[in-house]
Amino acid sequence: MPNVPQIDEVRTNLLLDAVFEIDKLARVLPDMVPLDECQAYYAVRGIAGRILRLTHVLMSGLDEDEISNQEMKEILHFVGSGQG
Repeated sequence: MPNVPQIDEVRTNLLLDAVFEIDKLARVLPDMVPLDECQAYYAVRGIAGRILRLTHVLMSGLDEDEISNQEMKEILHFVGSGQG
């Protein structure tokens, strides 16, 4: 894996802002598809759930030391039960 340069605070905050916005969009997405369109509703809900898991990895990776690289790898490479 190539060396990744350190990210300065301004860039980190910009990235976190972008991830935050993606997270909010993923949270409203399922409400945009009526439940009576069952197949589409559940597909959109599943996609939104996966997006939320990915934004969790990004936010945690940029802003916290609490999540290990192994935990991030598991989220990225494993789609388990539930949303995302």
